[in-house]
Parts: sequence; C-alpha cells; structure tokens
Amino acid sequence: MMRTLLRIVLAAVLASLAAGFIATHQASAAELRQRVEINGTIVTLGDLFDGAGALAERAVFRAPDLGVTGALPAADAVKAAVAAGLAVDHLPTFNSVTVVRRAVMVDADAIKALIGNAAANRMAVAIDNIDIAIDGTMAPVAAAATAATPATLSDFVLQTESGRFNATVSIDLGGDDRRLVVTGRAIETMAVPVLNRPIDRRDVIHASDLTVVRIDKRRVPGPSVIDTNDLIDMAAKRPLRAGEIIATADIEPPRIILRGDLVTLQFSRPGLTLSARGRALGDGAKGDLVSVLNEQSKRTVQGVVTGAGIVEVTTSGGPSVLKTAMN
Repeated sequence: MMRTLLRIVLAAVLASLAAGFIATHQASAAELRQRVEINGTIVTLGDLFDGAGALAERAVFRAPDLGVTGALPAADAVKAAVAAGLAVDHLPTFNSVTVVRRAVMVDADAIKALIGNAAANRMAVAIDNIDIAIDGTMAPVAAAATAATPATLSDFVLQTESGRFNATVSIDLGGDDRRLVVTGRAIETMAVPVLNRPIDRRDVIHASDLTVVRIDKRRVPGPSVIDTNDLIDMAAKRPLRAGEIIATADIEPPRIILRGDLVTLQFSRPGLTLSARGRALGDGAKGDLVSVLNEQSKRTVQGVVTGAGIVEVTTSGGPSVLKTAMN
C-alpha cells in the first residue's frame, strides 16, 4: 500500500515538473510581416513570418513577376502557415502583406551602352564618338536582382557603310534569359564648334559665341574648323548663321585698319626713327601688307600693319630713299 502511494506521488511530481518545463520552453509563435522583399520565384514561410524556424524554407506561394509588387491577403498567409504546422497565436492587425519581387531595371540607355561598345570596337573608334539611335521606343526591362550582369549582347550585326545594326540583347531573369531584338543606327560623330548666335560680316568671334556639338562625321565638310581655339578672336568674312559649321574660308584675322583710316607711318633703324601721317588705301589685319598715302608728300608707300592705326614702312634702300618716301 505504501509502495503504491509512493508511486502515485512520484508520478504527480514528475508530471508537474514536465508541465513546468514545457511551459518555460514552449516555442514562441510566428509573427506575420507586413512587407517582404524577395529575389526568387517562390514565397516561403521564412519570407512571410518571423520565427518560422524549421519551416522557414517551406514554399507556400508563387512570387510576383520581376519588378512587380503584389498584395497577399494576410488571412491567406496565416492559413497557409497553420496548414504547414506553424504556430500562429493571433491574427495580424493589417489586411494584406506587400510582396516585392526585387529586380534591376535595364533601360534604353543601358542597352545603348552595350551596343555602343560593340559598334566602337567594330568601327575602331572611341566609344565617346559613337551615337546610338534605337528604332522606336523601348520600355525598361526587369532583370534578376541577383544577376552579376543583368544584360549582355549575345549577337550583333553592323553594316559599317550605313551604320544600321541588328542586335540581340539577353536579359538575365535568374535561371532563364529573355531575348530582345534591337535595331537602329550606330553613327560616328565628331565634336565641332558652331555659333550660338548670328555673326555679321567682319564681326569678331568670341569664346562666348561658340558651342561645341557632336554631329555625324560624314556631315562635316573637309575644310571645317574643328578646333575652337582657331575661331576665337577671328572675324567673319561673310554673315554666319547660328548653328552653322564654319569653314576656314569663312574667317580671317580681324581688320584693325580700314580703307580711308588715318594711320601712323613708322620706320625704325638703329639710330634712326621716322614717322608720318597717312591715309590707308585698303583694309588690313595685323601682319597684312597695305598701301598708305603719305598725306604730306602725296607719295604711296607700303607697310605692314603692326597694330591699330600703325603701319611699319617696308621701303627698301638707305635713309635718303626712305626720307624721299616719307616726306
């Protein structure tokens, strides 16, 4: 009798200890997240719930398409969790879970860069000199966020004479590829200075009057001025329009002496300096040879324009010959 009673007491004590152990070591219930972001094609319990434990890898829903944000009813998420054996002790206060499928967006600029590199290599020119024009419009395309190279050029055909190309671009979808066929033109361009305002004949061109643009190299005439520095402080030989490509024949050094201007005639030699007043018989830029009428002697002499209103006489011979010309 005593032995039986001891067994009953011992069993009760063990049951009480076991209940206390279970109460203090019971796993906490999983909690549903309101927003999740995923990379793969499926949504797991670990994506949806904090504390999913050993059931974290259990697939429960199909993920949205790449780059798409979906809404999953919270009740459906809880139902799937309970069906899989995950403890959820209370319903969430929100109605839906926002599920974001991460992606990298490949836009038209990224595709142009791929094609531009291929065209530059094929044409043996610098990439900065290539302009890519794609036929039609191209909406951004979603690639897998985990892709090391979201887009690659898998095929490229270029007609070098016309610049027309046909390219196949592969988009990494994460385990699969999407192929896009892209057509257009690859144009070799050249940087050319053009006027940003009209310039009248004999007007001097300043740096602020110029803008550098890139245009089809085939549209640039051979004698065009390519270096901006070659235009600054030069004068227009004819009226020039804004945006016009300027030829070397369109510009000249600015004329600092005009026909009819009063000028100073000068002649200098070691120990001898002569000067006189004269009237220019023609226009002249610095360094030009012009004829000048000496107003005192009424003789015509020639000289080189050395500055505004100054002509250095070039008459050959000794001082007597010079004095005759100058007086």
